[in-house]
Amino acid sequence: MRISTPYRHPDSGIYYFRRAVPEALRSRLDKAIIKVTLGTRNPNKAIQLFAVKQIECEELFDAARNGCLAKHHKLLCVANHRTDNRMSDKSPSIQYLFDKFNQERGVSKKTVDEGQKVINRFSGIYSGTTAEDISGTVIRKFKELLIKTPSILSNEARLLTLNQIVAQASGDHSVRKLSDSAINKHLSVVSSVLEWASNNSYFSDNWHNPVRGKTINRKGLKQDRMPFTADDLNRIFASDIYTEQFRPKGGCGEASYWIPIVGLYTGMRLEEIGQLLITDVKQEGGIWYFDINDSDGKQLKNKTSIRKIPVHQAVLDLGLIDYVDSLEGVQLFPLLKKDKYGKLTQNWSKWFGRRLRRLGVVDSSKVFHSYRHGLKDSLRNAGVDEAISDAITGHSSVNVGRSYGSGYNLTILNKAVQSVYYDIELK
Repeated sequence: MRISTPYRHPDSGIYYFRRAVPEALRSRLDKAIIKVTLGTRNPNKAIQLFAVKQIECEELFDAARNGCLAKHHKLLCVANHRTDNRMSDKSPSIQYLFDKFNQERGVSKKTVDEGQKVINRFSGIYSGTTAEDISGTVIRKFKELLIKTPSILSNEARLLTLNQIVAQASGDHSVRKLSDSAINKHLSVVSSVLEWASNNSYFSDNWHNPVRGKTINRKGLKQDRMPFTADDLNRIFASDIYTEQFRPKGGCGEASYWIPIVGLYTGMRLEEIGQLLITDVKQEGGIWYFDINDSDGKQLKNKTSIRKIPVHQAVLDLGLIDYVDSLEGVQLFPLLKKDKYGKLTQNWSKWFGRRLRRLGVVDSSKVFHSYRHGLKDSLRNAGVDEAISDAITGHSSVNVGRSYGSGYNLTILNKAVQSVYYDIELK
């Protein structure tokens, strides 16, 4: 009997792959059922790993029918997956090396999970290839598949191998494919693991990185983030959130109203806004400002992200301080909840993207980050010096001299912020 879903052990909670061996092949494989641990308690990850095992099983069964078992038997060895900690250094899989690589780096769970998705995709079609045997041809074919891969996949498609995903999307030219940056990110994960393995003497001395030189850069296809146009902004700020006091659940109540306004007039990154505490809205010398800091467990992009941003008069006129005074907790936007990676605005970002499309802002290059681009343009058009603009947005400067001293005072920054103008009506 074929078992089509991961099996969860009732005591340990760890998921397993189990598959009945066809009766005609049981004597050749010397077993009636194949059972392999998936090495995870995460149901979503178990489903992904289960799908890979299904493909490997089919390959093994085909090999057994064709008398090529010796060549393919390793497909079902635990050693080919992250569940194995006994892999011989002589012929490690890329999954084994990926685990070792991450153990040494001590990176965040999000980084590991994103990398694991790439390794799953790669292993799903090259599971029988040891890491040292990954050739330039293999990488080229992997890249060719990625070029044909849709950028958005259904939950069902996520369970398929890359070959199956591409075959399913074949002929549909309306489907948007992975961007150059997404493809290069896939290649970078594989390359980084292989380079680390070579540097740590897992490979022979004459090994060379097969990924080198294979990144993609299609001129004219790069999708840079674009600022919102005046028409876009009017669509957003003339919507029911601003005219009828609509507070959608997905927008987390008042966050649906204030976050776009704060983004519009400060150019702050979305997570910087989401992390704001009530105590981060301060006043000094009669100037209200947002204090962007890394206290209380906040996570910022880099050290230049720590800064003070004066509050634009238009935002004050809308009642920001009254809103702050009405809050009783700690967070400025209390309905935002952290995701499994500790990010407060990940789900809000998805809601905002869907809302943009419903409002008719359908250009995929326009996202929340477009507010940041728009503010830079507005400051530039107002004649604000680029160094002051960088101080407001928290951009790193290539000028070493700018890193000396404590930066611009609040009065200078406030003058720049108040110069920001948009041809829209806010309510």
